[in-house]
Amino acid sequence: MTKHDVIATYICEQVELTFQQMLQSIAGRKRSTTDIDKGLEKIWLDFQSALKKFLKNHKLSTATLRAPYLQQSEAYFFQLKEDYLSETQEAYPIKIMSLIYENIKQQVEADFNNKMSEVIKKNQGNTLEIDSEIEKIWVDCQEEIKAFLKERKIATVALRAPYLQWAEDCLIKRKEAYESASEDAYLIKIPSTIYHQIAQQVAFTFQQMKEAIAVQKDSQQEVDDQIARIWANFAKGLETFLRNKDFTTRAKRKPYIKHSEASFLACLEQYQNEEHQPYPIKLRPTTLFSDPPPRQILSTEARLRLGQQHFHIARGLKAYWRSETLQMPTAQQCLGHLYLSLIYCSGCSDLTQLVAIGNRLLEEEKEKEKMCHPLSGYSTLYRSDYKKITNPLVLSYCMPHRYYGNEIKDKKIYQWRHVWFNPYAQLFLHILKQQAEDLKPQHPRKVLEAILSVFENLKKQLKVSEQIAALKKILRSEDQDLIEITALKPFQHVNLALEIHPDLSLDMCLSEVLQNHLKTVSLTAEDQGVAWFNTLKSTNDLVKVEYGILPLETETAKPVVITAHQQLNELPFELDFFEQERAPAGKNKQSQRQRHQQQFKQWRNIQTRLSVKKAALAGDNYKECNLIEAQLRLLSWIFYLRKEEKENGKKLKLSSIKRYLSSFAKDYFFHIYMYDNDLEQMNVEHYEQLYASILNGIDERAETQREYTDTRTQGRAQYAFGRLKDFHAFCQKEYPENVPAVSSFDHSDFQRIQFCQAKLISPQLFIQLKKTVIQKIEACSTQKEKVHLQLLLLMYILAYRLGCRLNEIRGLTLGEIICPQLLWKDDPGNQTVAIRITLKNNVYRRLKSQNAQRQLDLNAVLLDDELQAVKSYLLHCFQQPNNKKANEQLVFEIGGEILSELYISKMTRLLFDEVIKPDHGYTFHSFRHSAATHLAIAWLGSKEMVMTYTDYSWQQAKSMRKHLFGEQAIRHEAVIQHKWRLLADWMGHSSIEQTASHYLHTLDLLAIDRIYNTPCVVHPAVLNRHYDREETEAVDLNRDSQHRKCFEREQPVLGIDQKVQPYLMPKMQFELKPLSYKVIYTYLNTYQDAEIQAPHIVDNLDIWVKRALWLAVKWQVPSFSKLGWNLDNAASIEKKYLSDLYDKQIKTKLKPKSLQLFIALKDLLKEKVLSALAVLIQHGKLRRNQFCFQCRFDAQQKPKMDWEMQDFIEGMQLLLPEDVQLQYDNYPVDLTQKSREIHVYFIDQQSNKNITLSLAFDLLLEAVQHPSLWE
Repeated sequence: MTKHDVIATYICEQVELTFQQMLQSIAGRKRSTTDIDKGLEKIWLDFQSALKKFLKNHKLSTATLRAPYLQQSEAYFFQLKEDYLSETQEAYPIKIMSLIYENIKQQVEADFNNKMSEVIKKNQGNTLEIDSEIEKIWVDCQEEIKAFLKERKIATVALRAPYLQWAEDCLIKRKEAYESASEDAYLIKIPSTIYHQIAQQVAFTFQQMKEAIAVQKDSQQEVDDQIARIWANFAKGLETFLRNKDFTTRAKRKPYIKHSEASFLACLEQYQNEEHQPYPIKLRPTTLFSDPPPRQILSTEARLRLGQQHFHIARGLKAYWRSETLQMPTAQQCLGHLYLSLIYCSGCSDLTQLVAIGNRLLEEEKEKEKMCHPLSGYSTLYRSDYKKITNPLVLSYCMPHRYYGNEIKDKKIYQWRHVWFNPYAQLFLHILKQQAEDLKPQHPRKVLEAILSVFENLKKQLKVSEQIAALKKILRSEDQDLIEITALKPFQHVNLALEIHPDLSLDMCLSEVLQNHLKTVSLTAEDQGVAWFNTLKSTNDLVKVEYGILPLETETAKPVVITAHQQLNELPFELDFFEQERAPAGKNKQSQRQRHQQQFKQWRNIQTRLSVKKAALAGDNYKECNLIEAQLRLLSWIFYLRKEEKENGKKLKLSSIKRYLSSFAKDYFFHIYMYDNDLEQMNVEHYEQLYASILNGIDERAETQREYTDTRTQGRAQYAFGRLKDFHAFCQKEYPENVPAVSSFDHSDFQRIQFCQAKLISPQLFIQLKKTVIQKIEACSTQKEKVHLQLLLLMYILAYRLGCRLNEIRGLTLGEIICPQLLWKDDPGNQTVAIRITLKNNVYRRLKSQNAQRQLDLNAVLLDDELQAVKSYLLHCFQQPNNKKANEQLVFEIGGEILSELYISKMTRLLFDEVIKPDHGYTFHSFRHSAATHLAIAWLGSKEMVMTYTDYSWQQAKSMRKHLFGEQAIRHEAVIQHKWRLLADWMGHSSIEQTASHYLHTLDLLAIDRIYNTPCVVHPAVLNRHYDREETEAVDLNRDSQHRKCFEREQPVLGIDQKVQPYLMPKMQFELKPLSYKVIYTYLNTYQDAEIQAPHIVDNLDIWVKRALWLAVKWQVPSFSKLGWNLDNAASIEKKYLSDLYDKQIKTKLKPKSLQLFIALKDLLKEKVLSALAVLIQHGKLRRNQFCFQCRFDAQQKPKMDWEMQDFIEGMQLLLPEDVQLQYDNYPVDLTQKSREIHVYFIDQQSNKNITLSLAFDLLLEAVQHPSLWE
């Protein structure tokens, strides 16, 4: 997001919170009182003050820079207020007089009521006098508003424009209300308003049309063309007029353009009524505005009311379902109840989903009748050994999607999903089967009619009149239109009924998943079997396999070089099409017309040259022939466009043609070159693949660029889609025998086809993979092979637990490893160490996007044996003497070589071949899918979900949540939202939508985990009637074992059906040469031996170490307390003070504490922490077991320092662990005492011990990492 977007989003959120605070203060009040109005005014002024402070912190220091954002806050607040007043009966009349919009509205209404009305009464009958006086009053009103805005420091025309537009809107609304109140009301004319000027101009334009009709009435085509041209000229003039009025955006111009079109229709209606035989004018001007959908605010009363409405409908349905009167005489009503149970209990309100589920149920019944894989689509959510809890039944199904999915059948893409097949749905399906009717395939109309039949039957018991009307309106559509419908408007906010349900814990993200608003896929039936249902080879089978090892392929790591046009540079042939234009000598100053002529002449020459070259080429050189033919087609299209525009009397600019070509030409050439056959022999399928590849590539590049820069690239693929569509239409016309019609352009807009390669590595599968790798390691014949396979296993562990990409792991350097304990000790043994990885761009790899730069905590997600293995290897890396800088030393590099990417890919495929079977589709990237899915479950799932789908214990999952989110988050973990944000950050994505659509394959299951635990009660008579039981009391089907057995008798579990037995990592040997000196000296004195021969090499000492050496001396040595930071002299400082500081931490013998993750803090909190660290660096002195800060005062007892102690305390508390308390002495400073020092120390709340010395070294390491503190 850009800085502007961040501020705009923040303002909207804060305005909503402020408005909610106001609503709470006026709850239950209907009449205005002075005290309440003052309270509301104070709330708004407090918000404005906080907003100004926020804007100043974002470098918006002047009133001019802040004005647009303050205007946005007022406009948004006013919109919320107007919505509240219009939608709430007996609403409290909120008035905030400090609002500029409120002042303007009051001013306009006062002038209208007091002055304009008085003028109309005074001069009745004298229209000329009334109009002139009203115009004068309005001009004076505008001047007063401008003066008022100037006082508020809104001085520029651009900033005043929205307020003046608002004044006009208020006047027009007041005028319309006045005129509609009485038939005899005076029709006010106000020429100075933009609206009135536009209406007058439209009337004049319509008069021109009437004159054109009178002159050329006999030629209807010419008249229609002339009318269209007249309106086009008017519309162009209107755009210019509005731009001159500083309405620079389409959003600002929209109301005036709409007003002009409404005025035209009014003139047209008047013309048709007055003329005896009016000319049939066909023109109906309608300007399309691509307005974004209005932002839906969960906290608004309107949406809350809709949620409550659906909540009451759900409660009414359940009351009917548990009543004795439950009757379903027809199959249609039975299906209707089934669908309604899926909507209101399972949260599935998407029409496409309902149709797919209905057809899936029919397929299951047919398979059951044929005894062919009975009930294969059903499975239970949790392990079968969980007997004391409800184990919900899950149905897997697939539905067609236009552009997203994970399976392709018959050239259509399908999206696999899971849904909770709730007990009510099970009951209704059972009743449906008892009716013994031949069920037919479902389609949208059948589903809607079934739901409508139930609502019609229950409309006396339930308030569903709105739903009935909406369903009837939808059913009036054609069948083809119904297929295109996804979200059903009658159930638009049904998810809110589940969100506000007191027994459920559905959060906003999972609510979006249920509505199918958040793209995600579940595993296909086949992949589900491979990943979870233990269809792996048995251990005995694995033993029989000969453990073949691919020939080792290593390479020397080289810096990555990325060129701007890498794809085109790979082409071995010259593209004449991109030949640079050469200006004639001595004619640098050419006219635009001459330059255009020269460019088209050059293209003509290229076309002739290419035609000759193509004729001379041999027939077998098809690749170069294809490129020549592609260039010729594009050149022919250019000349066709120019000719067509000339015939239509228009002039196509050269810049427009170049823009057309730049949108897709280079991609077109590259993909044509990659095509392996003759271009002139391409069929429909080949063309569709070609265009999909071109557009997807353009969209992917635009998406990456959006994350790196603030440029607006969201329309590039859509623009290229339109130009490519025109180009293909030309090719069809020009080369009818070689270019077929394609379905790529059937739709009017472009949607990138996203095929999600959903593969999941379950814990069992990963254990089998580890076993296979270890067995291969043991079978290695050379030590080099053994070491590299050990490193490959460590890569697999990091990929499986962290979700890193292959290039992120291969390009990992020691400079990206943050681990003080390994850095400063020979061997920590079994001691717990904190290891973090900071992924960033380096000389060996470039991350996929800016969001891919992130920090990952290994302690949080690795199992103990895996962490120990990684720790041992990293210790080995740090102990090895190396002349490279830390950020150039690859972690997985041995002897200057690293496994090649091709070898890793081949070896990964070979291992999965042995564990599963060939043609499995698993790649190294499957580890990333698995990590995202498992982390989502570990962070957001219940205990049963964690134990069923991951190899983490419940205790490990709780420790992980506490470690990453803190104690406060644990208390509200059921509905907390920032976990999704952290998961997206962890995966290196800009949003959770990106993570969900690519990598999360159990979101449906997590949603079911949140909503299933609700009573599903039925009357005993219903059970007795349909199940031949003898119940006397109501039964909760969700907990009724007899009912569950009907469906759960032979159902597999979606995840692990038994506790996973861990396969511990063996101890690894990397043939280390034991070093006789401390690791600390290895790191600090990397260049110690070389320094004797070349003293200048000491300058290569890492910048962090130089800062650490300087800061350790400044804190501990009194004579250096005023020492200034100097990079050049830092390396000459004695190293013993830094060693002493670390030794003090070790001697405390306390369990190490981890500071809060700086990267996880919000931006405002980060600024506070940095301010605190700056004070600690510049003014802190470490004395014994406390930090001391000297305070100085002038003669008036005012502080002379340029820093605040309170800011230091607040920022430091954000960084400390939750179980550590900051305490201080002599603050505020006692001026009567001789000592003016403030003492700060840190106390462990569990042991009540002073641990300042234990945390000092960690604070030092945190301080040296932020460049802004050292500038």
